[in-house]
This record gives sequence, structure tokens and C-alpha cells, in this order.
Amino acid sequence: MARLAVGYDFRTLQPMLSRCLITALICLPLMTACTSEQNQPNEAVPQAQILAVEAGLKSAVFENGVKLVVEEDHSAPVAMVQIWLKVGGRDEMPGKTGLAHVFEHMMFKGSDKLGPGEFSKRIAAMGGNDNAFTNHDYTAYFETVPAAQVDEVLAMEAERFAHLKLEAKDFAKEIEVIKEERRMRTEDDPNSRMFEELSAASLRLHPYRNPVIGWMQDLERLDISDVRAFYRKHYVSGNVTVVVVGDVDFDHLLTSVGESFGQLKKQTAPARFNPEEPDPLGPKRVLVTLPAQLPLIAFSIPVPVWKPGENDREAAALAVATEIMAGGRSARLHREIVDKQRLAFDIGAGYDPFGMGLDLWYAYAALGPTHRPKELEAAFWKQIGGMAETPPEESSLAAAKRRIVASEVFARDSLYLRAKQIGIMETREIGAGKRDAWLDAIRQVESVDVRDAVKRWLKPERTTTGLLQPKAPS
Repeated sequence: MARLAVGYDFRTLQPMLSRCLITALICLPLMTACTSEQNQPNEAVPQAQILAVEAGLKSAVFENGVKLVVEEDHSAPVAMVQIWLKVGGRDEMPGKTGLAHVFEHMMFKGSDKLGPGEFSKRIAAMGGNDNAFTNHDYTAYFETVPAAQVDEVLAMEAERFAHLKLEAKDFAKEIEVIKEERRMRTEDDPNSRMFEELSAASLRLHPYRNPVIGWMQDLERLDISDVRAFYRKHYVSGNVTVVVVGDVDFDHLLTSVGESFGQLKKQTAPARFNPEEPDPLGPKRVLVTLPAQLPLIAFSIPVPVWKPGENDREAAALAVATEIMAGGRSARLHREIVDKQRLAFDIGAGYDPFGMGLDLWYAYAALGPTHRPKELEAAFWKQIGGMAETPPEESSLAAAKRRIVASEVFARDSLYLRAKQIGIMETREIGAGKRDAWLDAIRQVESVDVRDAVKRWLKPERTTTGLLQPKAPS
């Protein structure tokens, strides 16, 4: 089930092909003593509360609020380390959008014991690789490394987390890089501009209405004092989840994380901004006229996300319905609208059940120069209306469920994707231990559940429709 790339959580990770035989003499372990006012150390290794094993995951919570989640996999001497923070675009103040993403850049500019770029150089010297990504709901920093180097990686992560320098000169350079990133990904891409306008028009209160990279006018006004204030408020122990997947030992990691992130001063995470979005009062339309080669039409609808134990069947039914509609080139929308009626040359839809508060369900169609948006729109709603009235055939339902389950299972072949799913479910307060419960919910969906979910939520009167109309040459 494809999820459209609208925000900026789109860094990919290349798999590590071999272990490097460079020794620890090159990559000297870092001492983890902390001296800053924000993160004074504890003198002894703190105790951790070990939680019950769920879905094969071992976890613990340290006295300062840092959480550790581990999935042991001894099939290869490699480990994925991911440091997750419960801070993202939703935690920014109005007029300060883009701050969460700024740290994706600033975390590599040096700390008390790590020079600019040194963190990544050390990871590379181990034979590993590293990167980071930001979302509306979280920020994550990750490394693929030989399993024997995990302790050193955790020490380095804790060092830069606690002692980031945040120099004004570094910020002045990086904010220009970020603005250029926005120009390249959004300002100069008419499709991205249209989706950005569509999201902003679709929601009144929910923070998913703002771009993760920030609005350009906000980026132009940010200064180093904004960055430092955001760091002091959100880069605290109570916001940290350490996820490790690979050839590691949970008991050993209790000590290693206790000696690194467990040493951070205990600071409670601030309450997160998660407003209740008012129901739409009627359909809305957005027309974006920009220089573009071809038209694009899109639909967005606020729908519920999965709340385990509360709406299992409804959220799972929305996921299955989306898969039936758009799960590949043989899916219903593509078969009927692209292949048979020739009203577009591409079409798709997406739903993220693991959001916070709500998700913006979306569908889009890429049109050719002779295609008519009104005809596409009518055909789209005819297909949605048909699903709202008639349950899908059992064969179609079963195939969609198999594809969703298979996609989740195959993703577990990747250390990166397994750790990422754990981090997402933890930071969005679902709980990674519920990952098997989601697959159980998918398996239990019946045809009438799909019909009822579509009928209740995917309505024209709940929809914001966006049209990118190519601007005629002057």
C-alpha cells in the first residue's frame, strides 16, 4: 500500500554489504560524562524497569524516562541503532515551522567532544552508515553498524544529544541549505506545491496541515535563539526512545544504555499538541495555477487512525479498502479509470493507520493534456460510491489482506524497517508490542466492514479536492 511522499521523512538507507575490520584503535570510545546544565549526569548506572516481553520485543524504562526497545536477531553480526524523539513538526509554535527539521542538520555540526562531521566519519570508519529523518510526529537518528560497535555508537549519540554546540555561524549556513532544500523539493515542484496547499486547506487545527520542512516565510525569520530554545525544551530524557535491532544482547544493552542515555538529567517531556480536528462542514476545493507540464488532481479526507482496542476493525477496514482501490496496477481504481476508461495515465491512494489524532486519506490522478478533470472526478466518485454500497468480492478482499500482511512480514527482513516500525509505534504512543495485533485486525476484516468504512468516511462532503492547473505561457 503506497504512501505518497508529501512531507520530508524520505531518507532511504542502503544495506550494509560487509563488515569493516578497522579496530577500536581508530574509533576511540567516548566517555559519557555530562557537564552541561541541561543534562547533568547521575553518578551511578541507573536502574531500569524491565517491561513484559511483547511481540518478541524486550524493553525497559530508565529512571530518567529514557525507554529502550530491543529486538534480538543473531542471523548476522550487524545491528541497527535508532534514537527516536517524540518531537516533530506538530510540536512547533505558529510562525516557527521547520524547527524540528533544523535539528536533522544541526545534530551533525558538532558537540563538546565531537567536531563537525566527526560523528559520521567515525560511523563510516566502523564500516557503517548513518542518517536522520523528521516527520510531523517524530525525529530519528540512525546507524547501521557492526554489532560489536553498538556501545560506542550509543555513547556518541548520547554525547551529541546532551552537548550539541548550536553555534550561530553553523545555523546561518544550515538554514540556507534548508531553504534551498525547500526550493528544490517544493517551490520548484508544482506537484509538491499543490499537495502542500491541499494539506493546508484540508485541516483547520491539526498540525498535519503544515509542511515538516516549514513554510519559507518562517524559515527566513528563524534565528539561533529559536533553535536553542527548542533544543532545551524538547531534547530531554523523557522524549527519548532507543531502538536496537540486530545481533545484540538485551541484558548487555541495559548496561550500555544506562551508561549513556541513562546518565541524562531527568527531564519530563512537554505535553504534545494533538488537537481534535473539527468535522468538515462541506466540500472544499483548491485550485493551484503554476507552470507545469500536466494537470494533477487529488482528494484528501480526514479519517481516524488506529486506536488499539477501540477501533481495530474500522481502521483495518480502511486499510483494506485502500489496498483494494490502489494496491498495484491491477487494483480497482487503476483498472477502471486508467485501463478501461482512459481518463488518467496514473492513479493511486494511501492511508496511514499509525498517525496521531487522524490521517489525511488521499487519492490522486495524474492527467494527460487531453484528459478532463471533471470526467476524472466523476469516475472517481462513482468507484468510491460503488464500494460504499456493495461489499467487495471475497476473492478481492482476501487478496488485499494477503498483500498487506505479506508486505508487513517481508519488511521484517530489513533491520532498518523493523526498527523504524518499532520507533513509529512507540513515538506515536501506539506501542510497538501491538504490531502483531494490527495484522490480526487486518485478518479479521470482512467485506461488510470495508463497505461500512468507505460509506462512513470517504464522502464527497468530507473531501478537499485540489487541482493543479498548468499555467499558460505568458
